[in-house]
This record gives sequence, structure tokens and C-alpha cells, in this order.
Amino acid sequence: MNETSFHQNRNARRRHWKKTGKTACCFLLVLALLLSGCSSPFSKEENAPSTETPTADEVPEVTESPAADDASDDSETSAADDAQDAAEPPVADDAPDAAEPPAVDDAQASADTEGDFDFNQPLDLKAPEPAAGEAPRILFVGNSHTYTNDLPVLFSEVAAAMGHPSDVHEVTEGMYTLTQFADDTDALGAIVNQKLTEETWDFVIIQENTNDAFSFPEENMLPAAASLNEKIQAAGGQTALLMTWTPKEGAGIIGPEYVQSVLAKNTIAVSKELDSLLIPGGVAFMRCLEQYPQIELWDEDGMHPSLEGSYLAACIAYAVIFQESPAGCTYTAGLEGETSAILQELAAGFLAG
Repeated sequence: MNETSFHQNRNARRRHWKKTGKTACCFLLVLALLLSGCSSPFSKEENAPSTETPTADEVPEVTESPAADDASDDSETSAADDAQDAAEPPVADDAPDAAEPPAVDDAQASADTEGDFDFNQPLDLKAPEPAAGEAPRILFVGNSHTYTNDLPVLFSEVAAAMGHPSDVHEVTEGMYTLTQFADDTDALGAIVNQKLTEETWDFVIIQENTNDAFSFPEENMLPAAASLNEKIQAAGGQTALLMTWTPKEGAGIIGPEYVQSVLAKNTIAVSKELDSLLIPGGVAFMRCLEQYPQIELWDEDGMHPSLEGSYLAACIAYAVIFQESPAGCTYTAGLEGETSAILQELAAGFLAG
């Protein structure tokens, strides 16, 4: 398969999974809430103390490429691509084709869905140890929330405009979980394993599937992240957890504040266990929604980020990795100057926590 055909097929699969991923994710989030009946599947705490922060997601597609150009290495990706085409979609996001979620009684439907996480609380985010040096090598590992709008490219461009050229790569696949990326018998897991065992990295940014971050943080997310973290440290790197965001409308009867509250608390808990860096994208979305509701952070599907949402995440990743404010960055990704300035300032606000 030549490079042009590979990218055409890859992009077609991405469009397909963007259409189907929202239904699967929302159904499983609703089901998880009904079955668990608790505010956080991972932590019983009323509110996580201010420290670090958490994510959302989708299904299969293969990319491993330097972020500076959107080209993939055919020797790595085409083989994984063929294997994925023959595989079943990941079980974690393989929701039943039910038209509606299970019925709930009136008491359940009227339950509090606002969540109990204070999105405006200061977050004592860990700083890199050691600090980012010259031209750091950075790997992004995640699913459609990472590859939509080419988040690694946005991050690379922001960093370069701020005087920090970086060697940025990605391994991404729609709906993938960290469990799959940590499994070296999986097609993409094998690529990630090769990257972490045969190359050195300064930072590896990992992003969990929403369903696992919401419903199975202790059973799936923590052990998978711990396994990847061990390899990342052996490769000389530091792990950063990218917290993604709730679907715009939440999930069924579950409001977006509730979904994000659970995602935040669970991702913070995993980050604490790993003593990792944390990129609080989801919390930033909620702050922006409250302060600047005119800025649309979600794509038309209500699940994936708009360009504004991805740019905000890129600015926060820059602030965490380089411990510098992105305010005044000349790279705006084509956004209006006022909008990009607001997003830069929101990202900078996490440095003051």
C-alpha cells in the first residue's frame, strides 16, 4: 500500500469512527452510571484535593508519524493498519446497537448530575523533573481526541513559536484504550512497545479512552498506565496524562458536569499513583465553558474537540511540559486573535495553581 492510499484509507476510517464513537461512548457512560450508582468509580472522596487533573473518546485506525508532517512510516503503520482492518473493534467501546439506554425510574432520572468537582480550584500540577531541555523528543499516544485537528502538530507549532523546537511523534488510533497500547501483542501496542524499548524520549503524553477513564480507572486505566509508565521511564522519559473532556451534552441523563467530574477525579487519582505529569484538558474545557461560552470547544458531533478545543489542549500541554505561559504565542492555528489570546490565557492560568 502506497503512502497516499494509506492516508486516504486512514482518514476514511477516522470519519467512520467519529460518526459511531459518540453513540458507543454515551451509551456506555450511561450504563456505567446506572450500574455503579456512585459519583466516582475510582475514588469515594467527596472532592479530590488540589494536585493534578483528567479525559473522553472513540475506535481503530493507525498512525505513527513525526507530528511536524502528517506522513507515516509505511514500514510500521501499513502492517499495523492491515492487522487492525481484520480485527474486531475494541471491546471497551463496542456498545450494543440499542436505540436507547436502559429505562430508569423517576428517582434515578432526577438524581444529581452536576458532579461535585470544583473546576475552578487551584491545581498543584507537578513540574517536569528534569525540566524540558533543547529540542525534546515527545511522543503522543492516544485515540481520536489526540489525532483530531492534529493535536501533536498544534503542540509542536506552539512550542516552536515560543522558541522551543521539539521532535514530536504520535501513535494514535480511534477508540483505543491504554490497555491496548500497553499490550505488545496488539498491533499498535507492538508499535508503542518498540518505540519505548528501542528509542529514547523526554516526554510521552498518554490519553485514555473515555469509557475506561470513567468506568474502569482502577481495573484498566491504572494498570495499563503503570505498565506504560515503567517503559517510558526506562526509555529516559517522563509520563504526562492528558485528561480529555466530557461530551458536550454529557451522556443521556448524565450531565456534562457530572461526567467531567468523574473523569477529573479518576485521572487525578491515577496521576497521583504514578507521580506523573498531568495535562488538565477537561478541566480547562469546563473553565472556558463557564467564562467564555461563546467559544465553541466541541466539533459538530458534540464529542470531539473543535479546532479551538484542540488549540486549548495544545496550549495547556505546552504550559505543563515547558512550565511557561503560552500567552502571546504568535502561532494561532488560524483562529481569530481574540479567541487564541483567551485560550492562551486560560492555559497559562494552570501555572498559577
